[in-house]
Amino acid sequence: MKIKGKERALEKKGHLDYIPPGSVKLHFQEYCRISTIHGVRYFGEDNRPLLERISWVFFFLVCMVCNAYLIQQAWQKWTDSPVIVAFAETTTPVWNIPFPAVTICSEVKSRSTVFNFSEALLSNETDELINKQKGDVSLLCDDHVLCDGEEYTDESTIDFLMEVAPPFLDTIFLCKWNNTISENCSDIFTRIFTDEGICYSFNMLDKQDLFRDNVITYSESDNLRVQGWSQDEGYTPEAQLKTYPNRALYSGTAGGVFIVLKANRNDADYYCKGPVQGFKMLLHNPAEFPMISERYLRVPLGQEVIAVVQPSIMTTSKNLRSYSPQQRRCYFPSERYLTFFKIYNQPNCELECLTNYTLSQCGCVALHMPRKGDTKNCGPGKKQCMIKAAHNLRLSRIVSTDKYDITECDCLPACTSTVYNAESSQADYEFLSVVSVYGDNVTEYAEYEASRTSIFFKDVQFTTSRRNELYGIVDFLANCGGLLGLFCGVSILSFVELLYYATLRLWGNLRAFKKAKKKNEEV
Repeated sequence: MKIKGKERALEKKGHLDYIPPGSVKLHFQEYCRISTIHGVRYFGEDNRPLLERISWVFFFLVCMVCNAYLIQQAWQKWTDSPVIVAFAETTTPVWNIPFPAVTICSEVKSRSTVFNFSEALLSNETDELINKQKGDVSLLCDDHVLCDGEEYTDESTIDFLMEVAPPFLDTIFLCKWNNTISENCSDIFTRIFTDEGICYSFNMLDKQDLFRDNVITYSESDNLRVQGWSQDEGYTPEAQLKTYPNRALYSGTAGGVFIVLKANRNDADYYCKGPVQGFKMLLHNPAEFPMISERYLRVPLGQEVIAVVQPSIMTTSKNLRSYSPQQRRCYFPSERYLTFFKIYNQPNCELECLTNYTLSQCGCVALHMPRKGDTKNCGPGKKQCMIKAAHNLRLSRIVSTDKYDITECDCLPACTSTVYNAESSQADYEFLSVVSVYGDNVTEYAEYEASRTSIFFKDVQFTTSRRNELYGIVDFLANCGGLLGLFCGVSILSFVELLYYATLRLWGNLRAFKKAKKKNEEV
């Protein structure tokens, strides 16, 4: 009786020297008395009506539910929209970005004076060699032009297509870069093999810098290697004025490229590429392999085309490296490996994806696609399969059309990227009149038609877009802290206090009880 009286007296004073067996209630009441969480003190008060306690428990639970819901909304905002795209603090000068690579392709895939494709296609020729050549040329023609032929082809097809294609001097007649006429345009243009066949590219990275080792591609090497530039960091402070890829030192026509193109009127073939003759031109990133047929500017014969370039530059804050690529919607260079390309960007990734998908569907790849080892090149017998594969791959981005996993592609943009948008205008180009004025022999060029194009930057400074952190861990914690303080008056120390009472304090009280019990037993 004496011990029970002492226990009751200590309980009224708010102290616990020991805890009687099974009396968790006293430990709970002690926590309620000193807790910093609002409303909890009313849970353990003695001699309070039951209805009052139930009311406080109800109010507390309502606050906790509202608090949890709003914190869940804050979490959702953090995970779904952590990134914002805004204008950068400073503009980018024209000399800090490379001049766009300019790839030009003639609409003539086979010179009629060398191999008349239309005549061979419409004839009932039985010669195996002519039929093979006819099928080879059909690989570069419009999709509806189909020919019977072998399902697979070899190097002889490439050799033949290069032989019948217009030579360099019958395509690039004159060129000027940075207001200086080039004595030999082949020094600054490289022959490459694209989806449009033989094309010529200015300011594009050499295949040794663009493709990985042991990758087979039919583009030539011009030995113009990268100097002082990377896609992610741009030009280094040590980079010289004359570097590679080339950069413009100022805007306007004096800082651009000027090209005169020509084509032999007798070489035109209207069955292969239709009624529009001339050239296709693509402005693209130097580190990007061009896909001409998907997007291009038209340079018709007898016309001058002016392309005024307005680049769209996107950079990404280093603070976003801690986020996943799916959250920030881009890849840093070290995060995405391409099998064929050394440099990651979205167009290169999409070409690699199309190559892998075509191989899985047709057992071969198109002539312009990079390949390794003993991968076969598709012949005319597989042209329809390649067209269908490209179509299905586009559809699979929206809805799955087969068992091929489109997520394997995962072609997000690069975190640092430059897209060259162009405004174009054109006018008549009187080539023969110019030739006669300069006193040249007009009859020498009577069979030719010419076009001219000028590409230059519009402004000296460009506005850059930048991905930044919109809602980070600090904002999330601040939001949670405000909600917990508003609804429950809770801080981090309140959680520490709760943990303390559930562990150390409980252990201390139990230990004190055992000592008191042992002492009483001894007494």
